[in-house]
Amino acid sequence: MAKPIISAIVPAYNEEKTVEKVITTLKASNYINEIICINDGSTDNTEKLLEKFKQTITVINLKKNQGKGNALALGIKQAKGDIVEFLDADLTSLSDKHIQLLTTPLLDKQYKAVMGYVVNRSGMSVFADITGQRAYFRKDLLPYLNEISQTRFGVEMFLNGIFKKEETKKVVLPGLKSLLKYQKQTPNVALKEYIKEAVEIVKVFGYTEILSDEDLYILKVLSPNTTLHELKKYIEKIKNKKVKGVLQEYINKYLRLTK
Repeated sequence: MAKPIISAIVPAYNEEKTVEKVITTLKASNYINEIICINDGSTDNTEKLLEKFKQTITVINLKKNQGKGNALALGIKQAKGDIVEFLDADLTSLSDKHIQLLTTPLLDKQYKAVMGYVVNRSGMSVFADITGQRAYFRKDLLPYLNEISQTRFGVEMFLNGIFKKEETKKVVLPGLKSLLKYQKQTPNVALKEYIKEAVEIVKVFGYTEILSDEDLYILKVLSPNTTLHELKKYIEKIKNKKVKGVLQEYINKYLRLTK
């Protein structure tokens, strides 16, 4: 049987500090056959840095930022691979070992989805379910391209709902690191981005939960313009423990990192 073709899809938005290293690592990988990088309306030097790779990888430049879900959907459409792997552009220590860990469960045909995540010193990860490092069979995602394109930062939660738990393999990616928002942006911009992502993620997460009318109303009124003070007040009112936990931990992570 022919060896599956593997396409790496890298969405990038203002990742001038790291995107070049990520692409270089993927080009040297023993597993990746095709690289597609979607420059999602970056306003920094991301597009300029990707120019040097245009002869060897596929670069899609979008004039306006349209969100991670749309970028991934474009990558899936463009990909020629049997397997597609999603990798964030802000990774600082990506290695071929990490790519191998993402790839092997699909090559062995034991699972339909692989989610690679990092753990803290206690061996736990509260963000395993929203990790950006993933691998799928392309054919399994094609029926959902329209939905994926509209999920923006909630794309990971949407993808989690497509596959059953027994079809999904979660693997630890030892030593994998990435730049955090406060390391890439001013404190005010970073906070706004954290709130924006938290709101979009929990809205998609809410679709998979049975929510009370009160919780549905709160999710409806949440917006990227919600302030941290307002968000904290809304969190206190949410009754669904899963939705409340996601919002609390996402904001607490930002507060811990910026102390």
